[in-house]
Amino acid sequence: MVGALAYVIALGAALLVIVSAIAVVLTLDTGDLAGGTTSPTGGATAPSGDGGWRAIVGLVGIPFQLVSLASFGSYDIELSLGFLGGATMSWRGLPLLITVAMVATAFFAARLVQRRWSSNGALGALLWSGFSGLAVAIFAVIATRVTAFAIEDDSLGMALSMHSAGADMFFGTWALIALPLFLGHVAGSEKPAWWPLVADLAAAPRLALLHALAFAIPVGVLIVVGGAIAMIIDGEARSVLPLLLSLPIWGLTGLALLPGLGMLSVPVHMNLQGNVEDFGLERSNEFLWFFDLPWYGWIPMVLIALLMPAAVALLWNRDRELVKGNILAQAASWAALPLAYFGGSVILLALVWTSTQARMGMMGNVVVDVGLALWMPLVAFFLGLLVEVLARFGAPFVDRFVPGVLVNWFRRSARARRASD
Repeated sequence: MVGALAYVIALGAALLVIVSAIAVVLTLDTGDLAGGTTSPTGGATAPSGDGGWRAIVGLVGIPFQLVSLASFGSYDIELSLGFLGGATMSWRGLPLLITVAMVATAFFAARLVQRRWSSNGALGALLWSGFSGLAVAIFAVIATRVTAFAIEDDSLGMALSMHSAGADMFFGTWALIALPLFLGHVAGSEKPAWWPLVADLAAAPRLALLHALAFAIPVGVLIVVGGAIAMIIDGEARSVLPLLLSLPIWGLTGLALLPGLGMLSVPVHMNLQGNVEDFGLERSNEFLWFFDLPWYGWIPMVLIALLMPAAVALLWNRDRELVKGNILAQAASWAALPLAYFGGSVILLALVWTSTQARMGMMGNVVVDVGLALWMPLVAFFLGLLVEVLARFGAPFVDRFVPGVLVNWFRRSARARRASD
């Protein structure tokens, strides 16, 4: 039931993305868009046979296609022009608003269920989460395939098919439902007596996420506001509204790129290859560093990037329970942050990586890849280690001067658990 709810919420987020795209189109200064679409012979085009209702089904199914794309699916377009040949295009990139909505719903709803009814033990939660994710994945792949956008026009010898169903979205949906469900049950269950020995391993991912958000949100706001002001100064004020209305489409993806740039040694990698010259493009293999951003973006980025490790170290230090004399506890406490930052960066690489491939028959092909540099996990590992060192050897000297309201909330559940013992 919770898995189905997560999928429904994802469909709602997809509708928000669609509304955002429509609003952007309506507010763009595109000139005169009036008039119908005509065929090369001068008559109005109309799909023959059952193409009409298939097109309607395809339009209704766009939210399913977007949720599929947000689950690591690939949106494939196949165009056949009879004896003229054909073309294929593939787009792989996550609409992060939809992905986050689905994962967050599954996690928090499962945690609420576990806390309210304590319905599952560890093995039961694992099996229940796996079967729930599998059921949603089976429904998703069927719904996505059935609602594929397809048009056939026998008079022109044209066939067009667009869908994102496949093995990648099936396993992606399964993982993005089942894993948050299981973690939600674990987070909502009562902790065993040995939990303090490995408590840092569970708290570290939360600190890594908090570190990324505390850096990316203010920097992202500054970039968007600064960009809007720059556009107004340059006489492009009419472009500001479409920019803001498109935030549900690209906002979270842009936000997810910023933690990598904020490490100051992890650029965005852009690769453009294939027969790009035939399409009026230039072959490139470039890196976009933080200083390539406008000055109102990269200067605050550097300052906040240098401040954040010290700030989150204070959170990590306050009310921390270090078990002395236990090798497992000591190893877990030292390894927690480096492993969490490393794992979080691997997930981030997968979330922001975007790829487009187009094959145009005799015209050749184009491949465009955009993502963070692949050495990001290594940098993140040492960043986590730096925060750990600051928390152990620097934060204790500053902790007494930090008001509790600023830092006590991070380990509130652990403090409550110790008080009840």
